[in-house]
Amino acid sequence: MFFALTWFLALTLLAIWSVTVWVLHALVLWSLTQVGALADQPPHMEALPEWITIWLPPDWMVAFKAITAAVLPVVDSALSVLPSAANWLTPLAWVSWGMGLVILLGGGLAVTALISMTRRAAA
Repeated sequence: MFFALTWFLALTLLAIWSVTVWVLHALVLWSLTQVGALADQPPHMEALPEWITIWLPPDWMVAFKAITAAVLPVVDSALSVLPSAANWLTPLAWVSWGMGLVILLGGGLAVTALISMTRRAAA
């Protein structure tokens, strides 16, 4: 009974892990491929909305504009590179899934061995 319960739990966790890795892979891959469209758009953070600027001191606005002018080219270049970074995502998903598989199956084997040892000790 305990063996079946152990392996049912281990395989259920493996199914949850597999679905989680698959969903995260799909979402990140979709995000990385769609971010290329954002790279061609003009940046929208060059100015803050008016309702925020009335509450900020003028020195903060000057600092915000300077930081934005320095950071936006880096962000723009990163956005243009991200779609090509999707090539390493599938192997990364498989490796992480495999590590989870090894951990879950190892845990199932360890619990099975523990149950077996306690049954022998009790008998």
